[in-house]
Amino acid sequence: NIMHNKVSTKSLDRLNGVHPSLQDLCFSVLHIQDIAVIYGVRSIAEQLKLFNEGLSKTMSSKHIKQDDGFAHAVDIAPYPIDWYNTKHFYYLAGMMMALAPRHLPPSYKLRWGGDWSMDNNLDDQTFMDLVHFEMVEV
Repeated sequence: NIMHNKVSTKSLDRLNGVHPSLQDLCFSVLHIQDIAVIYGVRSIAEQLKLFNEGLSKTMSSKHIKQDDGFAHAVDIAPYPIDWYNTKHFYYLAGMMMALAPRHLPPSYKLRWGGDWSMDNNLDDQTFMDLVHFEMVEV
């Protein structure tokens, strides 16, 4: 499979337990952009640690397995990762948002951590999480 040539084994492992539709979306983006998967499934203990460190704003994270047994969130970055080049993160987000309707179930939309309110206003965010993508029911 050509896609597996562009993503590391570590990234593939981090996709384990993530909703299959979100995995498909990540693989679709891989045809255009190399990515690194930073986080998929989180335990409640991991979430609590990130919450206490201020790196997450909720204990109801979609990284924790949902009722269907899958995490509904993934944190990905353009590879190679350059944390200071935010333009690459916005470019990746555009690809994810554009391709999402082809991959997510009709009752879900993709929310990005650079536009929590999903209003396409990228200047009203109080918590920027440019690597974060999650499925939300509509």
